[in-house]
Amino acid sequence: MRWQRTTIYAVLFVAWAAFSFWQHLGYRQQRGLIEEALHQSSHAIMNALVGGVRSHRRFGPFFEEQLQGMLDELVKTKDVKAAAVFKEDGQPLVLAGDAKQLPPSQRISAGERWTAAGFQLIESFQLRESPRGGGSGGAMGLGQGDGRGRGFGRGGPGWNAANSETSNEELQFDAILILDRTRADVLIGQAAWSRFWAVAIAAMLAVCLAFVWTMIMNLAEAKSRARVYETEMRHLRELSQAAAGLAHETRNPLGLIRGWTQRLADTALSDSERREFASTVMEECDRVTARINQFLTFARPRQPDAKPTNVAELASQLAVILQPDLESKSLTVTRQIAAEAIWVRADEDLLRQAVFNLLQNAIQFSPEGTSILLKVSVGRDGLAVLEVADQGPGVDEEHISSLFTPYFTTRPDGTGLGLAIVWHIVKLHDWSISYESGSPRGAVFSVRGIHVENRIHDSNR
Repeated sequence: MRWQRTTIYAVLFVAWAAFSFWQHLGYRQQRGLIEEALHQSSHAIMNALVGGVRSHRRFGPFFEEQLQGMLDELVKTKDVKAAAVFKEDGQPLVLAGDAKQLPPSQRISAGERWTAAGFQLIESFQLRESPRGGGSGGAMGLGQGDGRGRGFGRGGPGWNAANSETSNEELQFDAILILDRTRADVLIGQAAWSRFWAVAIAAMLAVCLAFVWTMIMNLAEAKSRARVYETEMRHLRELSQAAAGLAHETRNPLGLIRGWTQRLADTALSDSERREFASTVMEECDRVTARINQFLTFARPRQPDAKPTNVAELASQLAVILQPDLESKSLTVTRQIAAEAIWVRADEDLLRQAVFNLLQNAIQFSPEGTSILLKVSVGRDGLAVLEVADQGPGVDEEHISSLFTPYFTTRPDGTGLGLAIVWHIVKLHDWSISYESGSPRGAVFSVRGIHVENRIHDSNR
């Protein structure tokens, strides 16, 4: 039973470990989805910011004011904690939001990272520097105007030669966003706790299942031990009864043996009288020996050596052995066996003893000239039933409960151990035996629960 318990515990542990690993994979996937959502949100905001900055096309006089206003509006949303644009030398150009959340004033590499402050995204972009000396009329710097138009004022239709120099220098900027990670952390924490509790509940369930299974197995073992103890107690009670019966059965023959022996010691007896007395003494000794052998057969503890046994062959052998007893009362044995070579799993010697005792019991109670039925049938459950039926008077109702009790008999010359031995052999094989009244008369003893072997007899062996 220990290996069965170890196997069950191992199966439960493996199942729990597999479930835990599955929950871990689910947590990682759920966490990845949450982080991916924040990642996508940050890139969407960054694309909008960089797109708005690049719409100016050139770095002009009002660039910083317009960019500052853009960042101020951006950090008003609940998801953005801080935003900034750094110049190429690492100095901040414009800042918005909580400046403490921003990285130090130095050149930093572009990319994304999770920090204690939040989710940080840095992206680099370039702008051309506006023409030097350009008019103030517009961000495009297309010549001198009156300050209200796009360079087409009173100054004439063309460019001012002195201010027409342009700059093709590309300026490098870094845009930085710090997004609030609180909501993502809460969702990740909730996912982690939900998975943790699922694993914990699964562990408690596995422990409960192991505990329940252990209790069931302990209960089954206790019931099995109780049945064994009950069987042993009954056998001990029957041994006590058998010992008392043996003492009673041997006392009278021993008294007769003593009396006949004393008479043999008388020298006045003739040779014929001595031979008669000696023969009587030997008969009584044989009778005592038979009683002792029956008692030993009943009392001797033995574990059955179960192996395939051919019931048909066994029945044929017993019919030969019992032929003198059958002929003395003109009896016949009718055999109804399911197959010519039906094999059952049993201890061959013990099964032979049980069937012999049942047939001998039937012979003793059968009227002369009748028939005894020996029947073996196989049920749908694959178990065989062995029946021995006679046409005798049967058993009275008040005596049925005592049929298998040692030294109980309704015959004056009976020993009362034959059916008790059969009951003992049946219990050793975990079979069952029952009695029923025959129809219209007689007695039927049925042995049930005999396992049938899937085996075909080889007649050439």
